[in-house]
Amino acid sequence: MVVPTNPDLAALARWALVPRVLHDVVDPDPGVELLERPRPHPIVRRYHGAARTAPDGALTLVDAAAVTEPHPERIPVLASGKMGELMPEVRRLVALDVPALALDLTHSGDVVPFGSQPWRPRTREDLAELAAAAGRPVWLIGVASADDAAVAAEAGLDAIVVDATIGRHLGGPATADVLPEVVDAVAGMLRVLAGGHVGSGLDVFRLLALGADAVVVAGDRPTSALDEELRYALRLTGCATLADVGYDALFEPLFGEP
Repeated sequence: MVVPTNPDLAALARWALVPRVLHDVVDPDPGVELLERPRPHPIVRRYHGAARTAPDGALTLVDAAAVTEPHPERIPVLASGKMGELMPEVRRLVALDVPALALDLTHSGDVVPFGSQPWRPRTREDLAELAAAAGRPVWLIGVASADDAAVAAEAGLDAIVVDATIGRHLGGPATADVLPEVVDAVAGMLRVLAGGHVGSGLDVFRLLALGADAVVVAGDRPTSALDEELRYALRLTGCATLADVGYDALFEPLFGEP
């Protein structure tokens, strides 16, 4: 077996899926509700550059600068800059009646000596001000600890995207490793999505089993392929809906076992 070199993929590979075939699940339903609308699956696409819409109508995260017209399935993503620069952009996007806004923290760790980004830590007050100005759901991308998740919940945000990218220079935990702790800290207070690197629909299933409400996916693999692989995992683990997906579908060898 080839072990993935990416930390997120390597962490996901440690979680084997437990097959169950003595059941009556034939056509599982991976539907989920996001932004108060039913979605056919829990996959949210992340696109960089020009604003795009997933061919199958999936909910998408797109760079805020590329958003120049309203679209019910696009969530603009703001880079984490100075509050004085963020607020005018928030007002512009609100005028376009976007369904939600997202603030991206994933590159906040790319500061000296590991990068050239200016160091701009965010506070609970910053997040609360942003949420108040938005007047609609606000997602925070790049949460990699239970403590930060709790701050986001206290600030009144609607969702967080757990993504360990922010801690890569620290040698921080992978997304799959920190996700259960984050979910335990804020379950019921806001929606918890998982980000990071995802190789297949089976990885989407693993992240759902670890507690995520939905999964943010970048890359070129078609959503339809990821959705079909997710449905395969649901069938082979005996899960009729996402409500059936949990820790009991996962197997991880005990420490020291081969």
